[in-house]
Amino acid sequence: METFKFIFFVSVSVALLLSTTLAFSKYRSKIPNGYRVYDPCSPRKMVYGVGHVDPNGSGKRNPFGDLFASEGYKWDNKTCRADSDGDGLTNGEELGDPYCIWKVGDTPTRKTNITSPGISNKCYSK
Repeated sequence: METFKFIFFVSVSVALLLSTTLAFSKYRSKIPNGYRVYDPCSPRKMVYGVGHVDPNGSGKRNPFGDLFASEGYKWDNKTCRADSDGDGLTNGEELGDPYCIWKVGDTPTRKTNITSPGISNKCYSK
């Protein structure tokens, strides 16, 4: 019986983890460079939940997540031109679409130095 409980627990845990990961993939594919987003304050740290306060994607949304949700989870001019984290860079500049021309399936204008529009780059200025 203990083995069954353990297998059940592991199965449920894996299912929850996969469903969360797949949910993030759904949204990450709707923004330019969604799979290349890094924390501007910790450049080696990947941001999985771009629209969440927690970079791993759980819990409360950040201002970028709120805006993206209010626009129907679509990358549009309003979302691209906004500066959701107030660091002086537009969301498009941070995600490699400075001209706000990217569409799902396109290659973004820039694929390097991609930072999260939900985490301020001001961590570097003192």
